[in-house]
Amino acid sequence: MKLNQAISLTAGFSIGCIITGSIIKQPMLRGLGELTRFGAISLGVMVKLNSVNADKEKQLTAFKQENICLQTKFEKTQNELNKLGKKFQTQDTRQRLHLANIQKLQHQQKVVLATVTTLEQKLDFYEKAASQKPENIKVNLNKNSVLSVTQSQESMTRVYIDGNNLSFAVDGLQIELDYDALRIELSQNATRTNFKYYTGIHSPMNDGQRRFIDYLKYQRYEVIGLPILARPDSKSFKTVGDDVKIAVDIIGEVKKGDDVILV
Repeated sequence: MKLNQAISLTAGFSIGCIITGSIIKQPMLRGLGELTRFGAISLGVMVKLNSVNADKEKQLTAFKQENICLQTKFEKTQNELNKLGKKFQTQDTRQRLHLANIQKLQHQQKVVLATVTTLEQKLDFYEKAASQKPENIKVNLNKNSVLSVTQSQESMTRVYIDGNNLSFAVDGLQIELDYDALRIELSQNATRTNFKYYTGIHSPMNDGQRRFIDYLKYQRYEVIGLPILARPDSKSFKTVGDDVKIAVDIIGEVKKGDDVILV
């Protein structure tokens, strides 16, 4: 405020000097007035520039503060989103685990039901055999021998499993496959079945693969071992000739009336 008053007084003084110098014809006084006016104008311009710069500084400071506040809010929002994402992943994982447990229990239930049905059939057979006379038992034995010959001519359900593709699909779905339940599921409504599992065999075979193959054989799978080769562009392996072997076996084994399931 004082600076503005000084500028006004200087401007008035310069005008007075110019007018007085012009009236009394004093060039020096007139020149002093001109210089004073020029100084007042320059000072006024400097004051305005300083005022503009001060306003810009205030605006810049306010903008920086607002930017800091926005960054803080953004970081808080990002943290909240990360927490929600982790909670969602945890819930999704728990849900998938629950579903996997439910499916496993369902498979186990099917296995138990199939086992109970088989035991009931055997028990019924033994009870009938125990209640019959020796002559009838001989007749039944002859009938059973005839049935065995007849069954050899019946149709068979043949299941051919591409082990590599099945393992890749199971790993992609992140599930655990119950091969016993799979065999029971595919054997429903089938009088006779034959399961073949085609897979590549490491040379020498490692302990994990040996245990897996022994497990499949225990579950009554016929394991067909094939050679493997390392892929040139990665550390994975490729089974050699599995598709051709499956096709050849299907052509050579399947008879008229057989059912074929390709997994």
